[in-house]
Amino acid sequence: MKVLKAALVGAGNRGQIYCDYSMDSEEKELEIVAVVDPFKVALEQASEKYGVKKENGFSDLDEFIAKKIECDFVVDATMDEQHYETAMKLINAGYNLILEKPITGNKDELLAIERAAKEKGVKILVCHVLRYAPFYRTIKNVINEGKIGKIISMEMNEHVGKYHFLDSYVRGKWNSEARCGSGFLLAKCCHDTDLICWLNGESAPEKVSSFGSRSLFVSKNAPEGATEYCYNCPHTKTCMYSAQKTHLEQDLMAFQTWRDMGKPVETVTKEEKEEWLKHNTYGKCAYNSGGDIVDRQSVSVEFENGSIATLTMVGGCSKAGRWIHLVGTEGEIEGFVEEKKFRLIRFHWDDGKYEESEETIDISKLIVDKGKYGGHGGGDYALMYDAVRFFAGEGESASITKLDDSINGHLIVYAAEESRKTGKIVEIEK
Repeated sequence: MKVLKAALVGAGNRGQIYCDYSMDSEEKELEIVAVVDPFKVALEQASEKYGVKKENGFSDLDEFIAKKIECDFVVDATMDEQHYETAMKLINAGYNLILEKPITGNKDELLAIERAAKEKGVKILVCHVLRYAPFYRTIKNVINEGKIGKIISMEMNEHVGKYHFLDSYVRGKWNSEARCGSGFLLAKCCHDTDLICWLNGESAPEKVSSFGSRSLFVSKNAPEGATEYCYNCPHTKTCMYSAQKTHLEQDLMAFQTWRDMGKPVETVTKEEKEEWLKHNTYGKCAYNSGGDIVDRQSVSVEFENGSIATLTMVGGCSKAGRWIHLVGTEGEIEGFVEEKKFRLIRFHWDDGKYEESEETIDISKLIVDKGKYGGHGGGDYALMYDAVRFFAGEGESASITKLDDSINGHLIVYAAEESRKTGKIVEIEK
């Protein structure tokens, strides 16, 4: 296979995870030829990391487009609220895209991107990395083989770890729906609504209802005397959500917390971190940090064929992870992603007698996780492996998430947010 060329737009954590494939694949399959990022440090670090020529590093997307750099696709890993503008510019310039999820928080923008892509004849893959994780891909294969019959019910749960939730959705850059363009459900769980549509692929979602709110990280729950920032709070040594403990003692989520300090994260001193937390959002009290993102939400979906799905997400849990339970007409599947295995239960009637069998399917040996961060159960690496072959014209896997495939999952989110805010059951337009 020829070596493909790609450009990175948005050199943050997620963008670099995808582009690390250029260094982590067993054979040289991908070359990063340009980087775009307004942050000087991120731009310089990513350019050096991928061996990008200085003249192909840009602080502005328009400059990159004007130079007409030739590449097979662009990785658009900008912030959620920037996806529509950047995607439309890249589409109109004729570039194929790997677009970070969510596509956009607006239905009209979503459909406009779809129309523009079709008119320009460009290919767009959406980064629903869980489709590519061996856990879910194997479940999809089991369903396609007819081993549980037709799906009648799906239950999914996602628990977001407290440090991730605090750093991203309470104190961090996704804590305001108005500012970042995404609610918690869209920013974190459009993976899961995509899985609901992908696994139950025989039917489209029809009706949605949802409940949820912000109930834990609100001012009324703050201990008496709590201050706006943790560094001078009388409870900082006893509060489990103390920013001082999280960032100074344990230094969790460092790649995100210190990114905007104007220097490489690994060179930031403890004294600089202490000063940063005295005035930056990452040093704020978890209860007094502002923002409006919900900390738990449930979603119910009815499909056109009568099957149903439920999704429950909770932020700030002690143990992060995803659970799944599918019930079909001839069997069930249940499992916990982090255990790297799931149970397949099959049942049928044989000569008037009910028969049931159970099998544990271990997928641990299928995971290739070479990413520096996270990995989504091997999904990050597998997405890029499949994407490179897709853009090289070597066919597509069952996981490939083209733009059209991602739309129903997004429409579920839009409908769920409308339902949560209005208290009504929302029908998805055909």
